[in-house]
Amino acid sequence: MKFVISGYSPNMIQATDFSLDWHQVSEEEFQALIYDAYSCVNHEDIASAINVAHNKEPVHARIGDILLYANMERGQLKFYCILVCNSLRELIREEELYGEI
Repeated sequence: MKFVISGYSPNMIQATDFSLDWHQVSEEEFQALIYDAYSCVNHEDIASAINVAHNKEPVHARIGDILLYANMERGQLKFYCILVCNSLRELIREEELYGEI
């Protein structure tokens, strides 16, 4: 699933062992990516600027989801595509067999 967000917190991820792959993208790329994404943008001014619905619903992302992050930095909008991935660390044998320890 793809979510459009205006703030990021690790609590958005519904997994205990994950990594994030961050990519800064252009405004044009961002607009193309948000076409079929669900808006969870809780800042009205950012929602208006990127032309998505203002929605204070919390994000519940899982491994494989994509977070499309619009953030105001020094008075300018910056755009990021964040891929929620499995952790890069190797699982120990017990985790492989039984899940989280």
